[in-house]
Amino acid sequence: MNGRRNLILGVLAAGAVAAGGFGPTVAQPIGGQPTLRVIVGGPPGGLFDIALRIVGERLGKELGRTVVIENKPGAGTAVALAYARTAAPDGATVAMINLSAAANESLIRERGYRLLEDFVPVGLYAFPSNVLIVGPGLGVADVPTLIARLRARGDAANFSSGGVGSPGHLAGELFKARTGVTMTHVPYKGAPPAVLAVVTGEVDLMFATASAAIGQITAGKVEALAVTTRERLPQLPDVPTLAEAGIGDVEVSDWLAVIAPKGTSDATRDGLHAAFAAAFADPAAGEKLRRATFVPAAPPLGPAELGAFLRAEIDKWAKVVTEAKIAPQ
Repeated sequence: MNGRRNLILGVLAAGAVAAGGFGPTVAQPIGGQPTLRVIVGGPPGGLFDIALRIVGERLGKELGRTVVIENKPGAGTAVALAYARTAAPDGATVAMINLSAAANESLIRERGYRLLEDFVPVGLYAFPSNVLIVGPGLGVADVPTLIARLRARGDAANFSSGGVGSPGHLAGELFKARTGVTMTHVPYKGAPPAVLAVVTGEVDLMFATASAAIGQITAGKVEALAVTTRERLPQLPDVPTLAEAGIGDVEVSDWLAVIAPKGTSDATRDGLHAAFAAAFADPAAGEKLRRATFVPAAPPLGPAELGAFLRAEIDKWAKVVTEAKIAPQ
């Protein structure tokens, strides 16, 4: 459907479960709106979809509303945010973002929005993980061997990502800067097609969202060489961190947050935050999130904390873009 798909996640009217909901409305709709659209900058099956599917039932109950995902992949989260900026500030629309939104403030000149000026922060709720994967055809089993292979290939090496400014893109550029290898960045519209490009050998490697790659890793279709976080993932206990593999200072810690269009009232914003926080803190949802390689934020960041966090992330990734010599588009 040309990049657009509506996925019913939350609470529908009683008896409407067949349409994809999870049961009857149990609360008054926050903001007086019957639905909540969550605009996400990734394709179906990406990290946003995975997280929202897991918390969808509890989120719908907390909101007393139908929760709908609208996929707008492209340019990290820039396409989605340019679209979300035009939504009415009535509590009917929010956007879920990750670190791509902060990095794009430096990477993309003409975005059609300004992150801090055109949106209000709602909250930050989880931390996805990322992993370095290579296709089996590359014939490497560890990071030192990979570096040697890439150096031998010269300009022929490439890596995929879920888009310009995505965690995978930034991690790849940092990896190049730290190791001196030459690779061409090949962006895709989201993590799932970028991972598939590694499986098929279309590209050599990817710093992938672990939730999107874990199935291919366990099936043996790609090889996991390292994770970009400070600690190993419980799901991949034998996979070292990049620091353990001898590559320091390439930590790329992703996050999931929610923002709303500028003008959204404080009461509506606070109600949305309370609902998202309760959904991500649900014990059953939390266990599923961890199995899917997400770490729930404990405690989540509220609106004021998220605002300060976003300002710090924008500054942080601006320095990385400059250091890695990534040309803004």
